[in-house]
Amino acid sequence: YIHSDRTYAYIGARGFARPQDYNSRMLLLIDGQRTNDAIYDMAYVGSEQLIDLDLVDRIEVVRGPGSSVYGGNALFGVINVITRTAQQIDGLEVAASYASFDTVYGSATYGKRLDNGAEVVASLSGMDSKGPDLYFPEFDAPESNFGRTSGTAFDRNSRFYVRLSQEGLSLTAAASQRQNGNPAALYGVLFDDPSNRQSDSQAYVNLNYTRQVAADSELSARLYWGDYSYRSHSDYAAEASDDPPVRNRDGAQGNWWGSEVKLVTAWSARNKLVSGIEYQSNYRQKQWTYDENPYQSYLDDLRNSQRGGVFAQNDFQWTEAVKVSLGARYDKVGTAAGEISPRLGLVFRSSEQTLWKLLYGSAFRPGNVYEKFYTYPEQQIANSQLQPETLKTWEAGVEHYLGKQTRVAATAYYYNMEHLIEQVTDPETGLLQYRNVGDVKAQGLELEGEHQWDNGARLRLSLDLPRTQNAQGEQLSNSPRTVGKLLGSLPLPWMRLRLGAEGQWLSSRKTDAGTSVPSYGVVNLTLLRPMANKSWQLSASVFNLFDEKFTDPAAPDLGVPSRDRFEQDGRTFRVKAVYRF
Repeated sequence: YIHSDRTYAYIGARGFARPQDYNSRMLLLIDGQRTNDAIYDMAYVGSEQLIDLDLVDRIEVVRGPGSSVYGGNALFGVINVITRTAQQIDGLEVAASYASFDTVYGSATYGKRLDNGAEVVASLSGMDSKGPDLYFPEFDAPESNFGRTSGTAFDRNSRFYVRLSQEGLSLTAAASQRQNGNPAALYGVLFDDPSNRQSDSQAYVNLNYTRQVAADSELSARLYWGDYSYRSHSDYAAEASDDPPVRNRDGAQGNWWGSEVKLVTAWSARNKLVSGIEYQSNYRQKQWTYDENPYQSYLDDLRNSQRGGVFAQNDFQWTEAVKVSLGARYDKVGTAAGEISPRLGLVFRSSEQTLWKLLYGSAFRPGNVYEKFYTYPEQQIANSQLQPETLKTWEAGVEHYLGKQTRVAATAYYYNMEHLIEQVTDPETGLLQYRNVGDVKAQGLELEGEHQWDNGARLRLSLDLPRTQNAQGEQLSNSPRTVGKLLGSLPLPWMRLRLGAEGQWLSSRKTDAGTSVPSYGVVNLTLLRPMANKSWQLSASVFNLFDEKFTDPAAPDLGVPSRDRFEQDGRTFRVKAVYRF
C-alpha cells in the first residue's frame, strides 16, 4: 500500500510503513540494477521516479526478505522494473496526456533492432502540473489564509533514458529531475508560499556483459555509476514581523560506483547454483543546511563509505515433487560488523494443480548517512551510534489451480524485526533523533485469486490481514489490519474497447499522535482503445471515481506539531493518446 505526505510517495508492505521512513526498507531495481540512493537509501516510486512508466514492460515484486541475494535494504521486498525491449517498441512512439490540475505530459520513445543485431532504445519525457488547491486545518487562521493554499502543490519532472545492446553487451544511461512545491509547509516553513520547493535529480550508467562460458554456465558482470542530488529552498518567518523571511538552503549530494560479477551454473542435472560478489563505493555523501542572509551554517558534512558482499544460492531438485533452495550472503557495510543473511526454501508439488511452500529468510538495513549524521535547527539531531536493524521472516503458502484459467493462493507469514530504527523525540533536547528503539513482531495472512475467461476478461483479487506490534505490544502506527485489492479488465463489443477497473481498500490506521485515520476505499476506471500495429492508442481514466475523502498518517514534525494526517486527492481524471509510427 502507498501513503503520501504530498512530497513523496511511500511504500508499505505486510502492515509495515513507518511514517518517517524514506522507502529504505524496499529495494528498487531497474532491469536488475539497484537504484536506492547513497544518502537516504530511498526507493523513488512517485513522480520523482527515475523511469517513465511508458518505458515499462512489467513490474516484478518479490515479497519478503531478499538480503540473501541483494544485500541491505531488501527487508520487505524487492521490486524489479523491467523495461521494454527494442522489438516491443519497434519504431517511434509519441505520447501526450492531459489530466486534472492542468497536468500535461509528453514523451517520445524510439526502439529498433538493427540489421547487425544491435538494439537501440531511447526515450525523452516531461510533465508539468499546477497541482490542486488544498486546505490544511492546522493552518486555519486569518494570518495563514484560513488554511487554504493555491499554486504551492506544483510538480514538474523530466526524464531521459537510452540503452544500446549487442551480443550480450549492453550500455544503459538514465537521468531524471523533479521539482515540486511544499504545500503542507513541512518543517515549519511559511504556509502558502510558492517559493518553498525542493528538487530531486537522479542518474545512473550501467555497463553489463553476459556470456555463456559453458553449456551449463552463464557469467555476467556489471560496472555502474550513480548520482543523486537533493536541493530544498525554504522560507521561515523572521523573529521580528517586519523583517524579511529567513531563507534556508538544505541539500544532499550522493555519488557512487560499483561492480558485480555473477555466475549461474547447473553443476548437475538436479542442481542450479547462483553465486556472485558485489562491491560499491559511495565516494561522496555530502549533506548541508544553511541560512542565506545573514549566512549561518548548521550542517556541512562530507563522508564516504563502502559496502561489499558475497553470495551463493543453490536450488536442488531433490525428487520430482520436492525442491530445496538454500542460500546465504555475507555483507560488510562501512564500519559496522558483517551481516550474514541466510535463506531456506522448500517447495512440494502434491499434484499437478497444487504447490506448497515453506520459506525462511533474514534481511538487514544499516542506518544511512541521513539518519546517522543529519542535523537541522530546532528539528533534528544526529546519532552516529545507530546499529543495523535485522528482520527474520517465516512463511508457509499454498497455490492451487482450479483448471487452467483459475488460480488461488494463500500465504501465512510471521516476522520479527530487531533494533528497529525509528525517529523519536530525544528526552534531553526535545528534538527528533533516529534511534534503535526495540523489536517489532507481526503475523499475517495473504489471500489471492485470479480468473481469466475465454473472451479475454480477467479478474484478480487479494486480501492481506497483517497484525503488527511494537516492543510494548501496541499496534504500529500507519499499519492497517486489512488491505484489499481488486483488478478487472473486460473487453467491450465496440471499437475493440477494453474497460479496466481497480479497487483498493485500507482499514483504519493509527497515527504517531495517538489518533487514527478512518478506513477508505477507492475505485479507478480506465477505458482503453488498444493500439493495433502502427496507429493510435487512446485512453480515458477516472481515479477515485466516487470522490472518497481519505487521509494518511503524518510523521512527527516539530515545525507543525498539531498535524497528525494528510488529506489526499478526491476524484481526478486523465486522457491520453499514443501514436506509433
